[in-house]
Amino acid sequence: MTLTERLSHMQAVQGAQVEVMYLVRSDTPSPEELRTRFNHAVKLQRVEPHGNRVVDLATMWTNLRRIYRDNAVDVVHCHSTVAGVIGRGARMGIRSKVKVFYSPHGFAFLRLNMHPIVRRAVLGLERFLARRGSGLILSSNSEMALAAETIRAPRAFLLRNGLSHEAHRIEAIPEDAKGRLTVGMVGRVCYQKAPWRFAAVAKELSSRADFVWVGGGDEADIDRWLGRPEVDVTGWINADELKKTISGFDLLLFPTLWEGMALSLIQAQLQGVPAIVSDVVGNVDCVVDGRTGYICRDDDELVARTAELLDDHELRLSMATNARTWARANLTDDHIGVGSLEIYDMA
Repeated sequence: MTLTERLSHMQAVQGAQVEVMYLVRSDTPSPEELRTRFNHAVKLQRVEPHGNRVVDLATMWTNLRRIYRDNAVDVVHCHSTVAGVIGRGARMGIRSKVKVFYSPHGFAFLRLNMHPIVRRAVLGLERFLARRGSGLILSSNSEMALAAETIRAPRAFLLRNGLSHEAHRIEAIPEDAKGRLTVGMVGRVCYQKAPWRFAAVAKELSSRADFVWVGGGDEADIDRWLGRPEVDVTGWINADELKKTISGFDLLLFPTLWEGMALSLIQAQLQGVPAIVSDVVGNVDCVVDGRTGYICRDDDELVARTAELLDDHELRLSMATNARTWARANLTDDHIGVGSLEIYDMA
């Protein structure tokens, strides 16, 4: 369940009238499938594609300006960078009682595959829009620090992201019930997830464990970055299969270049899988360094920490126990319905 699905569900449970406006993309599920994903009380408003991305975005802009002028809702909460730009920009110049909030789910100016000039421009746009009456709703302490120190946003609120308390129902499989150890990764095979880092660790340590990448992507990217015998790429699997697959991991190696709050990393910690992660926003909020896994500053440390945990049975078991305990106290989201409505009300 995505954050939008989960948040709207929890808000509806609290009695709020929730409407989700979404722009159709090539990977958007059918209306029938989306209807099964959302709470029956949540109204879904589909912005039909025109075959031109600019026209589609302009339609969204026009719809939102009408909402602001008519004071048709109490709150507009924008999710993702593009929605945040349109939702906050469309509010400008209109006298309206509608409150506007934005959750980036990973700030775009952190993306290392952008040209530095573009990243600076995106950061400048974030600063400009943050000062135009909207509020930021962020999912982690590291995002809050960015909002304060880099964006200098005057209105930022913390609403911790996570998974439901039911997400940890499947426990990790005991090591004595398995053969070789398994190091896993979950995510799309793309530049952001740094699959070449995962492959490099696998090449160094394949004699000690199996390395499994759960996810799909462009075939050319898979061949270029993971097309080696040390890594097994499963492709995409459904949510239930994913839980079972993670339960078979002894370690999660999550070497991404930038993140928001990755649900697959949260899922692994909830299921008691120690994680070796890169030192980036979001990852550092999901792992307690030295207790539930390791936060690594460079590629050499990724290899060293993975090797250390593969070689130390007692340390793995200790971190697994710590991960389950800490994640269940800090990485569940049963509060987000009440918490989000409280932020809307007090802002």
